[in-house]
Amino acid sequence: MTKTTRIIAVLGALAALSLFGATSAAAQNVEVTASWTAPTTGSPVHHYVLQLSTDGGPFVTVGSSTTTEYVMDLAVDHTYSARVAGVDDQGRSGPYSEDSEPYTPDFGPPGQPGQPMVM
Repeated sequence: MTKTTRIIAVLGALAALSLFGATSAAAQNVEVTASWTAPTTGSPVHHYVLQLSTDGGPFVTVGSSTTTEYVMDLAVDHTYSARVAGVDDQGRSGPYSEDSEPYTPDFGPPGQPGQPMVM
């Protein structure tokens, strides 16, 4: 069984951030892709810094990306919010985006069982 979820939030200069995840019943973590649009003003972005808040806690940097996507593993049954900032080739960071809407990965309802055999 695979469940897919997508959450979109409006972000300041970066326009939109999506969290997209897929889970399987055997996993305790969910692979989630955060994606956003590039800013349309200021200097060109060299890379982005992604921060994550878990269960309403403080934002912590989880990684960086030279593209407008970042893939990470998130534990099920916790609530996450993300934000992202662009950094130019001189190391100057732009403002962080607005926080994404809270996202809680879960397994969803059971999948369809196999066809029964009557003997």
